[in-house]
Amino acid sequence: MIMKKRKAITSDVLDRLKKEIEERLNFPLNAPDDYSRLSDLLKDEGCGTVSATTLKRIWGYISDTGADYRPNAYTVTALCKIIGFKDIDEFSASELPIQSREYSGKFIESNKLPENVMIELRWQPNRICVLLHIKATLFKVISVENSTTLHEGDLVECGCLTQHAPVYFPRVFREGANPTTAIAGSASGITFNLLPIEKPDT
Repeated sequence: MIMKKRKAITSDVLDRLKKEIEERLNFPLNAPDDYSRLSDLLKDEGCGTVSATTLKRIWGYISDTGADYRPNAYTVTALCKIIGFKDIDEFSASELPIQSREYSGKFIESNKLPENVMIELRWQPNRICVLLHIKATLFKVISVENSTTLHEGDLVECGCLTQHAPVYFPRVFREGANPTTAIAGSASGITFNLLPIEKPDT
């Protein structure tokens, strides 16, 4: 049986894929560390192993192989998975680019939140996480249900939250482990709700 060879990804589709990754993850890739973080995120989320150097070539940060560099099918599939698509065929067949869809609901910048406010995050399938705002972009995970992405007691950094969009944590601090990255709601997005502050009994 002769296997049909998959066509190389076109520049238009690759550009759209890159833009959607940055938009969906709220993750612009501007510096060397950004590519290392995305590489770690792809691995941690089980999407595949893609080196920071390969990502730099895809985004044009380096051009040691020429301007017409095209990633292989494995790499393209890994990039599709991080935004909730099975492969490039499913991504290409999607009706609208993610960045062209309007996220409904609120947008919150973390550094504008008051300290000690708690936020409940929910995402599919049946994931629940409660964060306590410590200061600026730093939160503590108070509780988590049905998710291995975050653990109770983790300290996480998060710049903003958008209803029905994924949330990206560029640094997750866990006792006894090196800082990592994480994402919640990569396929379906998250919903968030500010919990009422409990007043002490008088």
